[in-house]
Amino acid sequence: MDPTTLKNELSNSKHPLALTGAGISVASGLPTFDISWNDIPVRDILTREFFLNQPNIFYDLYREILRWNDVQPNSAHRALAKYSVAIITQNIDGLHQKAGSKNVLELHGNLRDLICEKCRRIYPSGKALEEKIPHCTCGSMLRPDVVLFGDQIHDWEQAVEQAQKCDLMLVIGTSLQVAPANLLPGIAQRNGAKVVIINEDSESLFKKLLDSGTKKQ
Repeated sequence: MDPTTLKNELSNSKHPLALTGAGISVASGLPTFDISWNDIPVRDILTREFFLNQPNIFYDLYREILRWNDVQPNSAHRALAKYSVAIITQNIDGLHQKAGSKNVLELHGNLRDLICEKCRRIYPSGKALEEKIPHCTCGSMLRPDVVLFGDQIHDWEQAVEQAQKCDLMLVIGTSLQVAPANLLPGIAQRNGAKVVIINEDSESLFKKLLDSGTKKQ
């Protein structure tokens, strides 16, 4: 899709929605989770079993991931915010909010919080920088508010409602291999929405969109 067509699609849409994955943040310098850390596949570490059995290694990786807080949004994040596109994201990096998006559903959680699964107290993620294995005042080990592989995702009912309501869905930076998020484009399409998949060079496309004109009214 060229930037002029994309601009027209957004300008003509009353309820635009974007489903985003790790690919949208690659231009900001972030990796996908299909990598290894200290010779261990990251996907093997980010599981509940690994978290419970080897919390030292888990939190060592988590502290590395917290460095993502210094990363800045790219043109794709900024364009979606500029055009007031609602967001459903599989990412935990917070870049949509940093770009100015107000309506963001984070299916896989976030890097802002640590939670106590016993008493539900919430702490800022910086506590993991102060304690090797952070604990709640009740004594329980805290865990990041990140959906681990095999966990139930967040805000699924709201995501389905958004998909049913939208008239345009932009699928950006995701291979649609991860369930149940990969069901959302089909839900949108069955409810009459146009679905546009943008997986190649999304940052460049949205940069051209930003350069091409002003925000829709």
